[in-house]
Amino acid sequence: MPQPKAPTDLLAFVAVLVTGIALLLIGVPPESLAIVVVALAGLYGAWVGTGGRPRR
Repeated sequence: MPQPKAPTDLLAFVAVLVTGIALLLIGVPPESLAIVVVALAGLYGAWVGTGGRPRR
């Protein structure tokens, strides 16, 4: 199992968290925000390579 890129993961986490808080503060409904978060989580998972077949 490859080691995650800790600084990149932390930066991505903080960026998504700050974006979510900002969107809630400007009045975006939580239902719409949930859709965006699920889509971003899927894209991030594909970028890091989680959930795929294990390589030999």
